Amino acid sequence: MRPVFLCILFCALSQGCDQPSATQATATKPRVVATTTMIGDLVRQIGGEDVALTVIMPAGVDPHSFKPSTADMAEVARADLVFYNGLHLEGKMVELLEQKLGGRAFAITRDMPRGKLLAWAEGESGAYDPHVWFDPTLWVDAAKLIGAELAKKDPAKAPDYHNRTAAAVEALMLLDGEVRGKLAMIPAERRVLITSHDAFSYFGRAYDIDVRGLQGISTETQAGLTNITAAVDHIVAKKIPAIFVESSVPHSTIERVVADCKARGVEVTIGGELYSDAMGSPGERPGYAVDTYAGMMRYNVDLLVNGLR
Repeated sequence: MRPVFLCILFCALSQGCDQPSATQATATKPRVVATTTMIGDLVRQIGGEDVALTVIMPAGVDPHSFKPSTADMAEVARADLVFYNGLHLEGKMVELLEQKLGGRAFAITRDMPRGKLLAWAEGESGAYDPHVWFDPTLWVDAAKLIGAELAKKDPAKAPDYHNRTAAAVEALMLLDGEVRGKLAMIPAERRVLITSHDAFSYFGRAYDIDVRGLQGISTETQAGLTNITAAVDHIVAKKIPAIFVESSVPHSTIERVVADCKARGVEVTIGGELYSDAMGSPGERPGYAVDTYAGMMRYNVDLLVNGLR
């Protein structure tokens, strides 16, 4: 029996060496953590099957107020690379990401020209609006940074990362043209986007949309009566047909604006729920892959065109 047992054991070990298990194969891949769903989608495109990716913020979660769990912190601690937005989007995680990860964490906004970033508040310098993903041409810089850092970490697969980065960049530029063409269908006087918080300023600058957020850039800022009154005045004066709620922000402020407009004899509708600080879940919107960056953008744009045109 002993020779037979040794023979079986030898064969098993030989097969194990020749054909690594799925677990062993995964262990050889760079462990990558992305904070937001948008960054996770970009890493997934560029890293492909060559990385083991974890996205710590679920669909529909507000990154401004997200509090990581113990399991999230463990994933970050184990990661070879962490990609995060920066510009203080990940409010509760800023200290960990920016000071304690020893060169393993990279803000995808790092290489974006500061002249193209919008100030957090008018007249303020050095603090920038973090919602950069709403301009696909800026998101190109994020793609290039992710591709470069993956190639440095895993040089054997560098050509693959470079090729997938080039494909992602091309797709983003095509998406930019598509969005521009669709939004051109909205008459100039109706190109006004009123939402819960000021997440769409880059979008507005890129596509000539007058954007007005009631809560400011951070969702932790409350919408004051002055902002609500100003929004109502603008809607009444411009005869704006629709305003919009956001998937990751409570709807109460926008509902208050609708009620105040009605009290002044003006009917304004809620044109739908936009995706702002997080993407959606698979199958959430029939006909749109809102669990991807491109699908989320297409859904938002179609909603705006239908509501404002």
